[in-house]
Amino acid sequence: MMRGMVLTLLGVVCALGFSCPAQAQPPSALAIDLSQDHVDITMGFAGARFVVYGTKNQPGDIAIIVRGPDQQMMVRRKDDVGGIWMNRDSVVFDNVPAYYDVALSRPAREIASQDLLEDYDIGLDAMQFLVRDNVDETTQHNFREALIRNRQAHGYLPLEPAPILFVTNDFFRAVFDVPPDVPPGSYRVLAYLIRDGQIVGSQARELRVAQQGFSARIYSFAHDHALAYGLAAVLLAALAGWGAWAVMRRE
Repeated sequence: MMRGMVLTLLGVVCALGFSCPAQAQPPSALAIDLSQDHVDITMGFAGARFVVYGTKNQPGDIAIIVRGPDQQMMVRRKDDVGGIWMNRDSVVFDNVPAYYDVALSRPAREIASQDLLEDYDIGLDAMQFLVRDNVDETTQHNFREALIRNRQAHGYLPLEPAPILFVTNDFFRAVFDVPPDVPPGSYRVLAYLIRDGQIVGSQARELRVAQQGFSARIYSFAHDHALAYGLAAVLLAALAGWGAWAVMRRE
């Protein structure tokens, strides 16, 4: 009876919010953090660099992905029509990240199967772009390759995976470069611990990219008043052209 009263009293104490003995939680297999959780786009922004660092308490390979935000993109193909290059065919892709980069501790094919890589979008060859149009596989493949080449030329997709540097057996770091004209938005940093072809640990962090200062005011005005912004841009271009003409005429 005394034992029952003690247990009842202990339950009341716990219900009132006092600390109670709890079973220790096992440590996470993988933990990461960022050298900075935001990128500020200001006037003269020339890109940024940030570091993802982390630890693991189990053996395995590391894959780190930075991506976002997803958007829709149209890829067009030009053909020679009567001596004039014109846009003919086009394919619309969904689920295309505005920016994507990846860092691997080993080549992707040595880390996991192609199916697992595709499930988690690990590596360019594993990225799945949704196709809106009803096109055959050959056309889809050709337009997908063109999309990747165009995005790589602007720095939105990597030419190859970045390396992951192991400072110790369990402590690692990877460096990522953000291109100058990266669009603002919320970006996801995803890290995976992979062993024997399976995900045994994962962690996610958010990276915010935002306009700041005078650049932010211009960005907001352009989106909220697109027509006025367009007219102002045309007017400024005309004034600049007239000014250049006036200077050359004077000389």
